[in-house]
Amino acid sequence: MLEEAKLIVDGALEGIGVGVLPYSFSDPPHPELGDVSCNVAFSMGKVLGLGPKEAASKVVEAMNFRDAKYLLSASAHPAGYINFKASLPDVCFETISSALNDEDYGSLTYGSGKKVVVEHTSVNPNKALHIGHARNAIVGDVLARIFKKTGHRVEVLNYIDDTGVQVADVITGMLYAGLPERPPAGVKYDQYCGDVVYVKVNDMYSTQPSLLEKRKEVSRALEEGGNEVSEFASKVVKKVVLAQLQTLSRLGVQYDLLNFESHILRAGYWSQVFEMLKAKGAIRLAEQGKLKGCWVLESPEDEEEKVLVRSDGTAVYAAKDIPYAAWKLGLLEDRFGYTKFWVQAGGRPLWATLPAPARKPKGLPSFGNGDMCVTVIDARQSRVQKFVSYALERLGMKQKKYVHLAYEVVALSRRTAQELGMKVKDDREFLHMSGRFGVYVNVDDVLDALKAEARKLSAQSNPGATDDWLDLVGESLAVSALRYGMVRQDLDKPMIFDLRESLELEGDTGPYLVYSYARASRLLEKMGFKPGPFTKPVASKLTAPEEKRLVTLMSKFDLEVENAERALAPNKVAQYARELAVAFNKFYETLPVMAEKDQDVRKARAYLVLAFKKVMWSALDLLGILALESV
Repeated sequence: MLEEAKLIVDGALEGIGVGVLPYSFSDPPHPELGDVSCNVAFSMGKVLGLGPKEAASKVVEAMNFRDAKYLLSASAHPAGYINFKASLPDVCFETISSALNDEDYGSLTYGSGKKVVVEHTSVNPNKALHIGHARNAIVGDVLARIFKKTGHRVEVLNYIDDTGVQVADVITGMLYAGLPERPPAGVKYDQYCGDVVYVKVNDMYSTQPSLLEKRKEVSRALEEGGNEVSEFASKVVKKVVLAQLQTLSRLGVQYDLLNFESHILRAGYWSQVFEMLKAKGAIRLAEQGKLKGCWVLESPEDEEEKVLVRSDGTAVYAAKDIPYAAWKLGLLEDRFGYTKFWVQAGGRPLWATLPAPARKPKGLPSFGNGDMCVTVIDARQSRVQKFVSYALERLGMKQKKYVHLAYEVVALSRRTAQELGMKVKDDREFLHMSGRFGVYVNVDDVLDALKAEARKLSAQSNPGATDDWLDLVGESLAVSALRYGMVRQDLDKPMIFDLRESLELEGDTGPYLVYSYARASRLLEKMGFKPGPFTKPVASKLTAPEEKRLVTLMSKFDLEVENAERALAPNKVAQYARELAVAFNKFYETLPVMAEKDQDVRKARAYLVLAFKKVMWSALDLLGILALESV
């Protein structure tokens, strides 16, 4: 249907003589307006100097529906949108047939030949992931899945800051503060380093100032490399990263490459970028004022200049981001060595950088050199990321694109914080995380709590179920609750996560989506439905408003995928999946399927349920949620 709409719109534009213009499709705000809406009149109005209403009318007049198979007509709305009406029987037949027969329903190919590099998670390797990190990882993972669905070649990176001050804190605690290197029995290594060593050593700095001097020594040793301290730190970091990956594996998050900061430093990228920026006149040495002696990057827009190199010659953290970003876009040659670090679920290899120079093993993928790079970092880093993007432009980014995908932080609801054993002061309705002061909750703990509750609910609904089945369902529902909860709303809105609300089987939750899929599975199983050829006469039996709504939503899956990719908005897929689930449940609760006496209608509705399952499975897969046949 959408391909046909594009052909009709493009033909109208050609007839008018305005050439190719940008436009997109969306759902009309009210079903009575039509089945799909187009905003091309706004682009054309700017070109021809027309108002939106006049431009929309001009496009509609130039449209030709003579060869249309699915679309009947179009009308111009006073607001400037063009609304198409579709032929329900034809759309039903085409949509259900495609959903049943196309193994990759909803996939698009416009990204073919383009490489997108997505960097996400990038948690300091001194601690376990907390609930805020989960939003980063899940948003990045869903976005990578969307890019793949639109035909892009996707590379997923996880930046490991193994030379930063937080790693230095842990190493200082272990080497100079008498804190044990090994965790107590039964405690994950990443949780021990972050919850115990990191917190304790930061408490000790106020009473033992000499430890701060030791931390400076450790930091220098980490940046220089090739010494006993850096070798010890490398072993600690590797164990922390492996523990973090175990948590991420529970969430269904995977990567292609771990980029270690120490390897970036030793590859000499910063000195190369520094000289390139000097040659381009993008940085200058401040000769007076409070920044005297510093190398500063000139300001993009109205921002203050950004210090890249302090007066003592040391580079600030943001300066290290620039060469890494330049490497991701192929503006710098690849000097890294590589090794296989881990094997992820499904056999997907996870590579890691090695210090240069090093041989590149056989079968190594080509890393970096993306046409587009998306870096998922919380909104507090927006100013720094703006300077990184500006520096890349001065380095010659040209047609390539660097995007900072910002998101707001995550807090716990008062109820959830208390249930997880945290103290909430005063009458606060939610609790923000703070790693330095030990005020956070680990992702593993949240998943365990969600799993226990989901397992209990499943056991109540399924007496006699095996422990293995309850474990699978409990874990899957826990992951669905957390993953959906992290992407369901706009990224620019702070997230308040509530454990109980996220598990509800009705409402805006991941388990509601899984429940809807399982409900369809159970219905078809009870019917003993065995699908055969799906024909137009069968499709013609689907005439009820609830059937039309469900079919129309399914027909727009590829549109929603494209809109999510274009807007870099994973929440659009979450919203679509929920709308699809709501439409299915309304259909299920309003119209008889198994009890329908007309056998032709019964068969048509069974096919509709089966098609819903296929589309919902694909939507859940984009969200990284396992579709369960029963819950």
